[in-house]
Amino acid sequence: MRRACLVPFLLLLACHKEDPIAGAIQQVASAAEDRDAGAVVELLASSYADEGGGRAEVGNTLRRYFFAYRSLNVSIKDLQTWENGPVGQARFRADFTGVPKEIGGIDQLLPASASYQFEVWLVREGGDWKISAAKWQSNP
Repeated sequence: MRRACLVPFLLLLACHKEDPIAGAIQQVASAAEDRDAGAVVELLASSYADEGGGRAEVGNTLRRYFFAYRSLNVSIKDLQTWENGPVGQARFRADFTGVPKEIGGIDQLLPASASYQFEVWLVREGGDWKISAAKWQSNP
């Protein structure tokens, strides 16, 4: 009887096609939760650029922020993705919550939560989706 119930579930899983762009976004969120700037940078395309610079600048900025927090949680909401051959795009809201470290009053300067609306562009690089550009704005 147990096996009969398992078959429809396995068929459903086999028919479910995972969205690889959503997977790439979730990988970035997971790396951020782990406060691993190097892992985040590895998920960016070699040609990555935004208003603040390229991969090196992103890595440096993230290392400073990650150092300042004891813990960080990232929640991705309202994710929409598009794929057109070797390029893709995603729009989503990212809600961040964290516990700033209590060093030199830094906990008084950093927010315990923030929400941003992101738009990112992705390219295939080495068989994986990598973020090639991003823009964002704070949600009120």
